[in-house]
Formats: sequence, structure tokens, C-alpha cells
Amino acid sequence: MASGLGTLACCAEPAIRPDMPNSVSFPAQQVKFVRFVIHASSANQPCLDELEVYAPDGKLNLAAHGRGAIATASSCLAGYSKHAIEHLNDGRYGNDFSWIAAGSSAEWAQIELPQTTAISKVVFSRDRMRQYADRVPIEFEVQLSTDGDVWKTVKHIVAKAADIAIR
Repeated sequence: MASGLGTLACCAEPAIRPDMPNSVSFPAQQVKFVRFVIHASSANQPCLDELEVYAPDGKLNLAAHGRGAIATASSCLAGYSKHAIEHLNDGRYGNDFSWIAAGSSAEWAQIELPQTTAISKVVFSRDRMRQYADRVPIEFEVQLSTDGDVWKTVKHIVAKAADIAIR
């Protein structure tokens, strides 16, 4: 449950892109857990092909499975092995390596870092291989925690379907 401390709401700027990385920046915080809570998507259950986490220097994806980060999620669409939780941080892009939630709202994807680390940016994408432009998160929160029990929302984005840029 979110603590409600310091919730920041704004519109998506620039527009959310289904085919490109979407950055969500915030003041640097020391955390062990990063949660991406999806309240609404452009259509059906939300989909992410990768969830990345960056330190203030922005150089390395700290969420990468190869760095010891662990991905979990609130649910996963049943019956489709290509839409698995482990695809959240496997370093592969595109619909065939994505996670799709079972429900359409109040779903979340989470990264547990190997140790408490300063972070200042989360990056997500729907399908960087440019095959699909549906299921894009349009209302979401980035929540942070040091213990996995108490959460702080550092960014709450609400975009209209018209704010989703498709090229």
C-alpha cells in the first residue's frame, strides 16, 4: 500500500510512445524495490516489454536480471508463455518477450534490486520492435520502497489516449 507521501501528478511529457522507451524521472532516492503500478491502459490488459531502473548517472540498467535484480508482478495473463513475468527484466524487447497483466487496472510490475541503491529514473516500453501499439499504460504510478512493505509514490502519470504518440 502506498504511503501517499509526496505524490506528484502530471501529464505525460513528452507523449507516451508504445514503440520507444518512456522515461519517468524523479529526485534520487535510496531504494531496494521499484514498483510500476498501472491503473489504466490504452486497451485491454497492460503490457510491458521491459522495465528498467537507473541510478542518477543514468549509465546502467540496474533492473537487469543479469545484475541480480528480481522481477515480480501482481498477475500474468494465463495461457501465453511469451507474456511472462521474467520478461520484465530479461533485456529483450518486443511483444514476444513481454509481460501482460491478467487484469486491466490496479496491476503492478516490480523490480527488487540486489541491494539498496540510489535511483532517479524508471524506463518502460510496450513494444520496441514496433509491431503492436495497444495495451500501453496511460495511467500509472512509480512507487519506491526500502523494505517492500511501505511504499512511496514518486510520480503519478495520467495521459489521455490522445497523448499516445504512434508513428
